[in-house]
Amino acid sequence: MLSATGVAVLLLSVAGAIVSDSARATIIGLAGAAAAGGIAVGLGWKTSSMAVGGLATLAAVALTGLYAVVTYDVTPTVVWLFAYLVPAVGLARGPLLGAVAGLAAAPILHQVETGVLFDPLDPQGPFGVLILVALGAAPGYLMRLARLRRMALDDQLTRAVDLLQETERARSAERAAKRQSLFMLARAAEARDGTTGEHINHVRDLAVDLAVATGASAADAERIGWSAMLHDVGKLRVPDSVLLKPGKLDPEEWETIQRHAAWGEELLEGGEHFSLARRIARWHHENWDGTGYPDRIRAAQIPFEARLVRIVDVYDALRSERPYKPAWTEDEVIEELRRLRGVHFDPELTDLFLQLRGA
Repeated sequence: MLSATGVAVLLLSVAGAIVSDSARATIIGLAGAAAAGGIAVGLGWKTSSMAVGGLATLAAVALTGLYAVVTYDVTPTVVWLFAYLVPAVGLARGPLLGAVAGLAAAPILHQVETGVLFDPLDPQGPFGVLILVALGAAPGYLMRLARLRRMALDDQLTRAVDLLQETERARSAERAAKRQSLFMLARAAEARDGTTGEHINHVRDLAVDLAVATGASAADAERIGWSAMLHDVGKLRVPDSVLLKPGKLDPEEWETIQRHAAWGEELLEGGEHFSLARRIARWHHENWDGTGYPDRIRAAQIPFEARLVRIVDVYDALRSERPYKPAWTEDEVIEELRRLRGVHFDPELTDLFLQLRGA
């Protein structure tokens, strides 16, 4: 900005000098042009060399002094140009060159006002020098402090961003580990049925779709889906002779099968991460009319997630071949869901699921 300003004044001064019919105005215009050019170069020239910067600073001060000498009898207040130039040098070039600009400007200003560079008998002389030096050094020092503070804040921000990214990577790894543990545990339970484990994947995906359709957030739907994979984890405690029996179960065997819901809840005890999976495991066989197991609760007493998994579990189980039954067709499964709507299944969730299946 300072460089652009200096160039603008330079151009205006040259133009004024050219069009003027007064020799004195021409001299003043040329002096202003020189001062403006010096300021433009001294403050706007990008350099990292202290020596070059110092020479540019001295040139800007000297040319400003030239302009002040030429115009002093026309407008004495021009000497206050130094009050703007010296702090500007400090801001542009730093506190050291700002102090140099103030030190160089002091005798020039004294010369313009009194006709001598320095008067040892003038008690105000040293104070004038100190004031100009301070005018140059203080803004540069404050600017340097601000710059250092900004750099420190930038470093802190960079570290914070890195820490956030590292934290997110750790959380992602933790989520992946939890999901893997869920999958392995669910796969172990599913293998007891003699299946390939596809059922738990289907239940997870169907549960996510139905949860999203109810208005659940993507994160909540995902939690429901992964927790749904553990709905039959209690089967790990069911003997093979009962679980894989091809024929009809007797009352004692059926009672053993029913206990897998409570066993699943017990197996998932001990961690907040499994709280949702525990609810699903215990109550995913409860019926809307209260005829299910293990607690014979009904309607809205059954947790929402368990009601949801109840539908998708039955849907996929009927469509899958098991040791004790063949796979049903899609139409047969849809008809069964309609028949048990409001009996075994939440009617609203059933209607929504049927809509998702295009039925």
